[in-house]
Amino acid sequence: MHDRSAETNPAPTTGTDGSFHFMACPANVLLWTSDAAGLCHFVSPSWTRFTGRARLQELGKGWLELVHAHDREVLVQGLDEAHLEQKPFQLKFRYLREDGIYCWLMSHGIPHTTPADEFTGHLALCFEITPDKVGDVEMERVVQNVFPLLKQTRLIAATLDLQGRVQFANDALRELLQCSAAELINARLFDSRLGCCDHTLQEQLYPGGTQNTHFPTEFQSELRTHDGQTRHIAWHAVVWRDTAGRAMGSILIGNDVTQLLREEKQTSLYIRAFEATAHAIVVTDAKGSIISVNRAFTQLTGYSRDEALGQNPRILQSGRHEPTFYEQMWKTITATGHWHGDVWDRRKDGSIYPKYLSISAIKNSSGALTNYVGIFFDNSERHTLEERLDQLAHYDALTGLPNRSLLLDRMEQAVERAIRLGTKVGLIYLDLDHFKHVNDSLGHSAGDQLLKAVAKRAKTCVRAVDTVARLGGDEFIILVPDAQGREDISTLASKLLEALTPPYEIEGQSATSTPSIGISIYPDDATNVDDLMKLADTAMYQAKQSGRANFRFFNSMACDSKGGDAPLTKDGLPT
Repeated sequence: MHDRSAETNPAPTTGTDGSFHFMACPANVLLWTSDAAGLCHFVSPSWTRFTGRARLQELGKGWLELVHAHDREVLVQGLDEAHLEQKPFQLKFRYLREDGIYCWLMSHGIPHTTPADEFTGHLALCFEITPDKVGDVEMERVVQNVFPLLKQTRLIAATLDLQGRVQFANDALRELLQCSAAELINARLFDSRLGCCDHTLQEQLYPGGTQNTHFPTEFQSELRTHDGQTRHIAWHAVVWRDTAGRAMGSILIGNDVTQLLREEKQTSLYIRAFEATAHAIVVTDAKGSIISVNRAFTQLTGYSRDEALGQNPRILQSGRHEPTFYEQMWKTITATGHWHGDVWDRRKDGSIYPKYLSISAIKNSSGALTNYVGIFFDNSERHTLEERLDQLAHYDALTGLPNRSLLLDRMEQAVERAIRLGTKVGLIYLDLDHFKHVNDSLGHSAGDQLLKAVAKRAKTCVRAVDTVARLGGDEFIILVPDAQGREDISTLASKLLEALTPPYEIEGQSATSTPSIGISIYPDDATNVDDLMKLADTAMYQAKQSGRANFRFFNSMACDSKGGDAPLTKDGLPT
């Protein structure tokens, strides 16, 4: 049962930027506020949808009724302490959902004061942190890194859900569109803001209303500002995924290239005025010899005007691109008269940097080619941001190891290579024994330090072509491509046992957490990556059942009807 009044009469938006609206409305964010006495006096519509109860039932101390009995005392103690000291809090607890399932919530609270600095209570945001495994907070760590990064950048940035609705828009995008946060949040960016030339883009990005499974990493669009002006945006997209690898939406960062495109169209008419632009411009004759550069060119490349004249723009090439890259570029210029995109170039001092480049072919009134004009600017900040986003999307935030998403991609590549070369692919599934005891006895900080140490030791055992990845919790995967047979993988598993078994020195104390290892092999055990992962997991549990701190190869004959193991040698091979 939902609180209909809460849904039809949501709390009013406060603040000029609509921040309260942003926090109260998204379905995946639960919001509550307390008064000066520490009692709840408001919950968001998303809260009542989550619990299925009426809003009045949640007010006062009513909301505490759904907290798990084992978590209630610690939660109340933490809230009382934060209220007494008027300080922020971060508390984790289990909460009863409408369907009768307890879910883990992480609650972030901040004190709320009047303009006269009088404490009036707390405002708290609750996020569900129950993915595939209870207690896995890897996603929260990534979120805490992504949003500050997007807020700080001068580039245009937004996050969209699977329907293309804006979940976050940074200051640069709001200023560009002359909109408040309240106007943008939950609006479909490419529906409401799409320029007249981009009428098919929404369907390309969100066919049938849902994000394309092959969402483009690079694309351009037109956006209309509040006063009706059209801005051209060059976007770079990163697909946002949860810990299980499922797409959750997209992160977009972009450059406003409106002025660049205008300059590209007008350069042939206003070539003598090109010194005024902040973008570097180089003009060549029809054969490619430089005949003019502007001041921005000399500042960016380090070449003076005299040094550049008569040269070919090839002096700027970084060596990072294959010849086919330039062949395709000139094929496009010949066919269409222009090209634009990202290029790595080299300055006079030898330093390499990324730039956004637009090249146009200029023709006279008779249609004969007379010149080429290149306009470009340093794009280092965008590439740095892309690298950071790639790190957050594909690597574990705690250990720095590849995560599930990157591992699955490398597994697919390894299998394709094995098919071509006739080799095998080994998958080593590693789980730490008694890791929970380390967390319970030494604390979660010590547990995190242990996971980092395990990652460091494991990487010393593998080859450069192997991949050590963390799935989450205390589970790790070692991908072994181009394996010749079981002997190679057995040797590696023995090295891992030897390396990971000795005690760890954690915060001045000794901690032991031996590994249990399961192994599956492509194509011997499975012909696809999903089954290969499941069978390695099964073998790992067989290793645990046989005494832990050992390894087992998967063998379909090794499991009887009761789930027992067939006899195995000390090296993990069936007898």
